[in-house]
Amino acid sequence: MTGKVKLDSYRDAGVLVSIDLVNELAIGQAAERVPQETVVALKRILAVDAESVAALRPIHVKGFDGLARELHRVFADLAGDGLDAAAARLNRLLGRYPAHPHLAKEGGRWRLHHHPEDASLLPMWSAICAEGLASMISADKASRLGICERVECGRAYVDLTRNGSRRFCCLNCQNRVKVAAFRERNRAARPALSTQVGR
Repeated sequence: MTGKVKLDSYRDAGVLVSIDLVNELAIGQAAERVPQETVVALKRILAVDAESVAALRPIHVKGFDGLARELHRVFADLAGDGLDAAAARLNRLLGRYPAHPHLAKEGGRWRLHHHPEDASLLPMWSAICAEGLASMISADKASRLGICERVECGRAYVDLTRNGSRRFCCLNCQNRVKVAAFRERNRAARPALSTQVGR
């Protein structure tokens, strides 16, 4: 993976699920979804853990919606240079849903999990997400977590580029901003051009 920062050392599941929760539940059309549509979205988001998908029920929707909104505030704090506010918010989450690392055998391999072994679904994922984002901050990688700079978008992302230069959630948003800036420059140049021609 040359030219990119690897994510696996930054508690990838917690970071990636945090981003998906924010993008799927906290922004966009999320408010217009019926609970069953949100369950489908959550199954897609939590697909990294088959047991979570199997345990997911419509009663979990409200809790995951709340978690997504709280995680969105963390990303907004980070995007606005509010590192201290983001850290305080994550500390509150970790206070409510402490991370208790333990080893679990999966597919013949021991893996380190970052939640209490007997935690139910929402506390488990709250701990995983909070710990994943907190690990990014403690590893001095908070600048790698961002919110798309296209105002109409606002989706969260993690920057895996080598130089940490990403500002948009996707190429589509980046291109839209570039095209809009190009058109604005052309509009601004036209009056100056017509003034020169009129002379």
